[in-house]
Amino acid sequence: MQRFVAELSTPIEKADFERSWRSDRSLNDKQSKIEFTFDRRRISAVIDWDSSERWASASFYRTFSAAVRRIDRACNIRWL
Repeated sequence: MQRFVAELSTPIEKADFERSWRSDRSLNDKQSKIEFTFDRRRISAVIDWDSSERWASASFYRTFSAAVRRIDRACNIRWL
């Protein structure tokens, strides 16, 4: 299991984010393994792997940031 936490400079709607996230075709096998939790401007992502597989942090950050930028290009992301 992995967990990532991001704080956004501006809030975004959960439905908008999830739609943007699902639109990334490179995530086909990873889509069902991720659960996002929204708390105002803070988003937590928990990834439940079946094995010892892990998602490289830098790769997750890029993918997550791209999903946010498709919604709000000016939104800044701080990783906690």
